[in-house]
Amino acid sequence: MISIDTNILVRAYLCDDEEQTKQAQDILLQANQGKELFVSSYAILEFVWVLKTKGYSRQEIYRAVIKLVDCKGVSVGQKNIVLLALEKYKKGKADFGDYMIIAESKFNGFHEFKTFDRAVLNEI
Repeated sequence: MISIDTNILVRAYLCDDEEQTKQAQDILLQANQGKELFVSSYAILEFVWVLKTKGYSRQEIYRAVIKLVDCKGVSVGQKNIVLLALEKYKKGKADFGDYMIIAESKFNGFHEFKTFDRAVLNEI
């Protein structure tokens, strides 16, 4: 199993550096050739942040992450939490990181959430 960093995801998706894009896409293709890849939930969090800063819409970000999560041979850390946060992110207004925090809290049995961020409170 190979664990990959956020920059592999970013280069493969954005195609903004010819040499690194090819290398990153080759690494991701290994998942289709029987070599399992692991993507940390933190790498997903960073990936979403990068796409957001590059101007991608929530819908585009959702599709990019779902495509990765559904890819044969790819294991995602905290997959259930990532998917729950992703569904909320697609429809909501808060940041993906906020939804990850909320999803992880719910997953671990916490039913009350405290924050000073009014936008997040409106999403719960």
